Amino acid sequence: MGGVSVGGGHGGKKSLDAEIPLVPFIDLLLCCVMFLLVTAVWNQLARLNANQQTPGQAQASDPPPEPRVKLILQVQNTGYVLASTAGDRIPINKNGDRFDTSELVNKLQERKRLEPNRRDITVAPEDGVEYKDVIQAMDIVVGAGFPAMSLSDGAAL
Repeated sequence: MGGVSVGGGHGGKKSLDAEIPLVPFIDLLLCCVMFLLVTAVWNQLARLNANQQTPGQAQASDPPPEPRVKLILQVQNTGYVLASTAGDRIPINKNGDRFDTSELVNKLQERKRLEPNRRDITVAPEDGVEYKDVIQAMDIVVGAGFPAMSLSDGAAL
């Protein structure tokens, strides 16, 4: 403990010795410093940049980007469904208990001919579909010319 002597015992007066508990005081200061550091970081993350358009300012000349149509291959227990966010759906039913991979290749090649610059597609398996069937669909998609393939759960689409 740190101690401070502020007076003597002269002339019948009582000596004033004060002891300061340094360890709890340092702990309190460290807690305050940590709190300030943490709140300063979160304060920067929560900042929102805004620009108020006044009558004298020029409007932004960049038009908003057009929403791109997403291509989705759903792997379901009944077969494949090649769909897009534009609303078209092409079901490819199973042949018995096996997926019709040759028909899927044909439909993907046809889609590639319609959009030769498209590189992305989302594979969305349904719950209960076997893992090997999902991997097989992913291999077919990449082989058909869609290397920017992404995997998503079927519930999000």
